[in-house]
Amino acid sequence: MLTVTEKAKSELAKIVRNRDLSPSQILRLTIPPKWTGEGDFGIVIDAPDSEDIVIKYDGLGILRLESDVALQLSRSMLDFKETPAGIGFSLDVF
Repeated sequence: MLTVTEKAKSELAKIVRNRDLSPSQILRLTIPPKWTGEGDFGIVIDAPDSEDIVIKYDGLGILRLESDVALQLSRSMLDFKETPAGIGFSLDVF
């Protein structure tokens, strides 16, 4: 299962709360080929699916993954980092 650090969970919870998403909107972690933006992954606003893997923080669903993505990232870690180069989410694949 994808490991999500406490810092990443906290930041995702802030995004969910600040975005005031409707019940038909969720944050989803996606990778190529569905992710076509810069980098190796993206976090997008999407519609929920009953088969999604749900990551929770303080009882709040903060991130969803499709089951095939969860399987591909089973030995990975999503983190939120602040470095001299900037701040943002990082995905370390082991």
